[in-house]
Amino acid sequence: MVSVVIPVYNTEKYLRRCMDALLSQTLDKSKMELIIVNDGSTDLSPQIIEEYRQRYPDLIKVYNKTNGGQATARNLGISKATGDYIGFADSDDYVDPELFKKLYDRAVKENADLCECHYHSMLELGETGPDGLPLYKEIGTRGTICAHENVKELFLNPQVSPWNKLYRREILIENNITFPEGMIYEDTAFYIKTLPFVRKHAYVDEKLVYYCVRGNSTMTGNLGRRVGDIFNVFDDIIEFFQRNGIYGKYKDELEYFCVKTAFCSNISRIGRVDSDFMRRELYNKTFGFVIKHFPDYRKNKYFKGKIGMYIKTVNRVTCPIYGKVLARVMVG
Repeated sequence: MVSVVIPVYNTEKYLRRCMDALLSQTLDKSKMELIIVNDGSTDLSPQIIEEYRQRYPDLIKVYNKTNGGQATARNLGISKATGDYIGFADSDDYVDPELFKKLYDRAVKENADLCECHYHSMLELGETGPDGLPLYKEIGTRGTICAHENVKELFLNPQVSPWNKLYRREILIENNITFPEGMIYEDTAFYIKTLPFVRKHAYVDEKLVYYCVRGNSTMTGNLGRRVGDIFNVFDDIIEFFQRNGIYGKYKDELEYFCVKTAFCSNISRIGRVDSDFMRRELYNKTFGFVIKHFPDYRKNKYFKGKIGMYIKTVNRVTCPIYGKVLARVMVG
């Protein structure tokens, strides 16, 4: 059985599209449960959720809570899930009708703890079509999404978001893996903390999720105030690996992942911060974190080729220059 967790906060414009896509899944409905967590929405989302719950009472479970952020909603959904596998859907995205059948069938066939597929990345254009829904253009995707025999490879260039994946519920519950609450980038910590417990990874080589990038989303809004959350997330990851006695086993992979994230996507977001003072502070904090935790990162065996050349040229002088460039070319 597959439990699909759907956090909802003020997405009335997109919610019906999301729900209709989930309800059109070709996976046998007896093998599915949709767990909707209303995170204190103040628009018409609660009424839309109730409409769907009344129409599909055997399929849809609804939980209402005060607003606490996407991580709190996902964590509540995980705690209520009863399926062998847990998947996630964002209420402003939509999915292919075959998404969960193909992921579930592949996961069962290969006895996988983690199964994922590829995805479409759709940039909202700010215009609407005849159906009243936003118009999009497809843009490049993030991460090297493919089959991996060695789980350590999953650290190296991942797409960390949960909405293109199925996780075996057992590994989340038994290892107390949750999304860190009260910060953005919670997907990053959740993904990395699952990997040591993934014995088998499976992959469906199809684009089955439509990830919609919005200008006012959590990831693209309030950057000046919240971009520094990434350092709390890094600390959360490192502490988790140390507490579980597995830091040494995965040090090279953690070093690569954290340094690459700090010097790539993090720098691109800092480059979009309006305040010159805050940008300088965040650049300094980035280098402070890297030097404190990974002083010998330039010797890491995974830094090779173009990414290795780039990482080794990032310093306090070049950082603002790279930040301006990456802010223009990296979306989200």
